[in-house]
Parts: sequence; C-alpha cells; structure tokens
Amino acid sequence: MPLKISIQDGRTCEKILKIEVPQEKIAEEFETYYKAIAPRAAVPGFRPGKVPRNILALHYAADAREKVLKNLLTESYREAIREKSLDPLSFPEIENVKFDDSKLSFDAKIEIRPRIKSLKIKGFKVRKEEGILKPEETDEALKKLQESLAKFKAVEDRPAQLGDFLVADYECFVNEKPIDKRSGDWIELRKDDLLEGFSDQLLGVKSGEGREVRTRFPEKYANQDLAGKPALFKVEVKEIKLKELPPLNDDLAREAGDFQTLEELKEKIRKDLLALKARDAGIKYEKALLDELINQNKADLPEGLIQRRRDHLIEDAVENFLARGGPESKVEEFKEKLKKDFESEARRQVHLAFLLEKIAGQENLQVSEEDLEQRYRQLAQQHGQPLEAVEKYYAEHPAAVQTLQDQIRNEKAIELVKRSAKE
Repeated sequence: MPLKISIQDGRTCEKILKIEVPQEKIAEEFETYYKAIAPRAAVPGFRPGKVPRNILALHYAADAREKVLKNLLTESYREAIREKSLDPLSFPEIENVKFDDSKLSFDAKIEIRPRIKSLKIKGFKVRKEEGILKPEETDEALKKLQESLAKFKAVEDRPAQLGDFLVADYECFVNEKPIDKRSGDWIELRKDDLLEGFSDQLLGVKSGEGREVRTRFPEKYANQDLAGKPALFKVEVKEIKLKELPPLNDDLAREAGDFQTLEELKEKIRKDLLALKARDAGIKYEKALLDELINQNKADLPEGLIQRRRDHLIEDAVENFLARGGPESKVEEFKEKLKKDFESEARRQVHLAFLLEKIAGQENLQVSEEDLEQRYRQLAQQHGQPLEAVEKYYAEHPAAVQTLQDQIRNEKAIELVKRSAKE
C-alpha cells in the first residue's frame, strides 16, 4: 500500500509534497481506531465490548474521522520525507486536504536547506585594528573610580547650591494627576538636567523645606506617554549633602584594592583598558571576517526561516523595551520601526548559520567529550555553579547538549576561517 508522492518546487528553498494515501491504508486506520475504542465504547443498549462494528461507526463517526485524519496526515508526511530523503527545517504547512472514507490527498509545504555548491573560506583579507590606549582614557577611568569612592557630608550651615545632592521625597503630577511618588530619593543639582530647569528651581532650598518645581518632559523621553508634557514636582527636602572626592594618592589606591601605590593602580587600569580594547577589536575583526564570508558565498535562503528569525529578534527587543519602562500602548509602533532593521540582521544570521554548518560538514569538524567538558567548566565558572550541577543539567536535557554541540562546532568553523584569513 505505497503512498503516491510527487514533489514540486515552491518559493526559494521550498518544496511542496503532494501526497495521496491509498484506500487500503485509510480502511486499516479506521479499523485500528474502532478496535481500540470497542472495549470501552458506551452505546445505549449494549454492554461495553459487545457493540457491533456498524453501530460503533454510527455513534463515533465524527471522532473517528478526526482521529484517523490526524494520524494519517502525521504518518503519511513522515513516510514521504523518509522516502524522498528530505530534511525539513521546520514543521510542514498542510494544505488542500481532501478526505473521505476512500481517499486522502494533501499538500505538505516544507523548507529545506539552501544548496551551497562551492564554498570559499580561505584567503579573506580583513584588517585587524590595534587597540591603542590614549593617556586621557586612563585618566578618565581613574576619575570614575575616584567618583565611586566619594564620601557625602551633610550640609547644615547653608542652602543648596550646584553640585550638591538633595535627599528628598517628591511626587510628580501630569495634568494634575499623580504619576510617580518617591521617598528618600537622591537628586543631584547640576546644569545639564534631563528635565530643563529642574535644578535651577531647587537652588537655595534648605533642609526641611518644600518646593514646587515646574518643568516639561523631553520630546524624546523614553516613556512616550509623557514625552513633551508639562509636569509638576512637589519636593520635600530632608537633607543636603556635599560630595567630597578623595585625593588621588596612594591611600586611594589602597582603598580601591590590593595596591600599594597610585602608580600600581594606574598600571592595572591601563592593562584592563588594553584588554578591553583588544577584546572589542577582536569582536569587530570577527564580524568583518564573517561579513566577508557571507559576501563571498552567496546563497538563496528560506524566506520563512528568515521571517521567523526576524520575529524572534523583534520579540526579544520588545521584552527589553517593556523592561525599560516602555508603554504597552507603543509596542506595535515599536515593532514596525524594528522590522526593516531586523529583516537584514535576520537574513545575515540565517545565511551565516548555513555557511558555518556547511564548513563544519565539509571540514569534518567534530565535538569531542573533552570539548563538552571544557565548556561545562566554563559555564560553571561563569554562572557560579558547581561543575556537578552543570553536568547533571545537561545529562538530563539532551536537546540542550545538542545546542551546545552546535555552538562549539560553529566556533570551530569560525576559528578555521580566521586561521585561513590574511590580515
């Protein structure tokens, strides 16, 4: 009872399987269904297990049709892709289903991997930038460290001035409605306020005094529901504090860590900044190299997979948008803005994934048990977990192991491209 299967080309990287299931297979599936329910079928006038086949068919026709169709679609599709040696990228789209007791035909639309005939992976010429550290960058980092070690002294003999910090309670109103309320918040009085004129209206305030501050949210404020709107802040000042920076000397170095002199601290800062620049340069170099890999190896890509990848990127961005306080009312607008940018990024990621997969197969790159053990140790250290806990997790989640193996294999493919490049 073989299936009748034909294949047509659809869109790029898409195949349409036209499948016909013979009558004998359909009858067999119905018989299997009725045999399975016969012992427990409840039909008035008959004891369980004693209901005639034709009576079962009358009472359970709708359920039989639903279950038989579901099983036949699943089994026939699986048999068809095995017979035609196809490796779909995702679940099929089932269309044009025609079904009765004597015939079943349907279309299964699937996406397949692109054909990459000749793969170029050697000789890419990409310039790797050197991480150059300017003296002022070390000074800036040292200044930030000095700021982090500042002490705050209570001011009691004068009103507030620029540079002071106010410890205050406040309530914010927009259109006379309260939208935010804080207690014990720290407010720095400075020239470059996010809310124009906010600090100016608090100059001269004293501890225990209240002030009303009228301002306006910026036009490009993160919360679009407040952008450009006037606001009233009712501020109650509890305390005024003056920030005192520690002098840049050996004492500061000892307070900052295991250093004896300021020069030792500066040297550590220089080394850390150079390491950071080297890492950033490495990331830029790798991206440029992989972009060149993509440019040199054109491929027709499955559009459905690209759209799914794009949607995944958008959903991640929306989660971050909401986590940063973005309003629900602006989510759809936010999504529309992202579609164009994420379309190209999704296409790049899908293209690169297929190229790395091809390289790994062509070069027979393997992931050993030692590779996995090394990665488990890295993950344990990264997440502050015992190695045994990480190993136990992966032992219980085979799909996670497969994902980890794919990542390691891709990393090996990237290293192969790097070794073959010309700097």
